[in-house]
Amino acid sequence: MKKKLSKKIAFFVILILLIVISTMVLFSYHFFKNFYKEQLAINVEEELRAYATMIEEGIDEEIVVYLILEKNRGRHVQTIFFDENLEPSYLSHHVSEEWLNEYQVWVQERYKSGGDTLQYVDTGINFHIPHIWAYRPIVKDGEFQGIFFVDQDTGEFEKAKLQLILLLFAMGLFTLLIGALLTIYLTRVISKPLIKIGETTREIAKGDFDIKLSIASDDEVGQLATDIHAMTKQLKEFRDSKRQFISHISHDLRTPITYIKGYSAVMKDAPQVDETEWRRNLGVIYNEAKRMEYLVSDLFQLTKLEEGKITLHKEEVDLLQWLESIIATRQLMFDNHSITCVVKGNKNEVRAVIDQHRLGQAVINVLENSIRYTPKGGLILVNVIATENEISIEIRDNGIGISKEDLPHIWERFYRVDKSRSRESGGSGLGLAIVKEIVEIHGGTVAVESEEGVGTNFYLKIPC
Repeated sequence: MKKKLSKKIAFFVILILLIVISTMVLFSYHFFKNFYKEQLAINVEEELRAYATMIEEGIDEEIVVYLILEKNRGRHVQTIFFDENLEPSYLSHHVSEEWLNEYQVWVQERYKSGGDTLQYVDTGINFHIPHIWAYRPIVKDGEFQGIFFVDQDTGEFEKAKLQLILLLFAMGLFTLLIGALLTIYLTRVISKPLIKIGETTREIAKGDFDIKLSIASDDEVGQLATDIHAMTKQLKEFRDSKRQFISHISHDLRTPITYIKGYSAVMKDAPQVDETEWRRNLGVIYNEAKRMEYLVSDLFQLTKLEEGKITLHKEEVDLLQWLESIIATRQLMFDNHSITCVVKGNKNEVRAVIDQHRLGQAVINVLENSIRYTPKGGLILVNVIATENEISIEIRDNGIGISKEDLPHIWERFYRVDKSRSRESGGSGLGLAIVKEIVEIHGGTVAVESEEGVGTNFYLKIPC
């Protein structure tokens, strides 16, 4: 069974919290321990300085010793006064001969060598609790009077250590518990929409593109849901487009095949040869075969354009002259439909770097589309508008126009408007899709404006 994302997140967050809290507990313990020892050392030095000052200022030695004895009664501290011969005179507590010798040796070595007046010593007493040893020499009227020595036990902190650790552990455990509960809650909040997204994507994978994914949030999960919704919409459009493509291609191929099969069967089963009838039948077969050839050619070209397998051979041309030469090749079509075509521009000369063959095919496809749906006596205007950034070729007709519902779809392959894009009016249904691809591989864009009964404006825009 696969691990859930929420469990993984919770595990890693709790593990990180555990490491961080443990580190903080250890750090806090060592920090408080060192702080206590430093403060204790400062207190010891201040205490020694006070004792020495009292004697140096003339207070009787016995009174000072009495104050020391009273102050240290019941405390874990040993105070010893060594006389001018460094022999112990007064002791605040009973101490064994062995440790008294240790104190005496340490004081003598430190005083004679001028060493540090304070040292942390691991005495080996009471479970190796470290002690603070410190001394302070007494000099009165320029004469050496003796030394105060203190052995301060740090065991008070060691005794409180367990309580401190328990307190820190309780605080850490409480923090860990709150963090774990919060993490589990947050991971569930995060994983719940992800689970829903997962269920939805599985349904999408099964082909259900009508499923709705409603996750209202402005974070990354909400953005993911929005992207999946957009992807589903595109998949649905692709599925519908594929179905339409198969339907259209089947229809457009089946019809000429039916004609070819039917007329060839009539010719095959005819009892005798009628040259006139055979020529008429052969003409129908030829035209339908030619229609199939055009359809396959357009499909092949559109596929190559969409896959980016077309190589452009660009060259600089005078766009106005180039358009006039293209229109001249379709002059017979204009004459047959009694349509006037005019070319003009906002400049006397507009030069552009284009693939004359490819872009010429795009212009011809738009022109033929305009001729097909412009009534006799109509006008087609080809207007070239050049700016600093782009050149726009506008092809305007006063034909039957396109409805607002159909207008956004005219660039799709095989899309046919019921009246103005029927099969009987000619064309493979791929012409404008090819136009769009050709203009886009030139780095440009296409646009269209139309009003039913008024006419249609096509815009082919290419960068300068």
